[in-house]
Amino acid sequence: MGAITDRIKENNMDKIDSLLKQRGEIYGDMVQTHVLIAQVWSGILGHEVSAGEVALCMAGLKLVRAGNNPDHQDNFDDAHGYLKIAENIYGPLG
Repeated sequence: MGAITDRIKENNMDKIDSLLKQRGEIYGDMVQTHVLIAQVWSGILGHEVSAGEVALCMAGLKLVRAGNNPDHQDNFDDAHGYLKIAENIYGPLG
């Protein structure tokens, strides 16, 4: 059972990596983009927002959407992507 679960995780991460690469080609470097979004949000909200917080908030948004429409895979993929961006910003845990 562990090998099957590992293979599913590996295939999913390949899919997320591919999605992030594709989006990076369209929108630019994922970390730098989140830095810029954080600057805009900081100005709007009137307090400092970090790039990591942007990624986590965007993952949260996608999780809410996934909960509202669990049959739409795109929201789950995007949530995973934003969490991977957060990990790139904060560094791997452990």
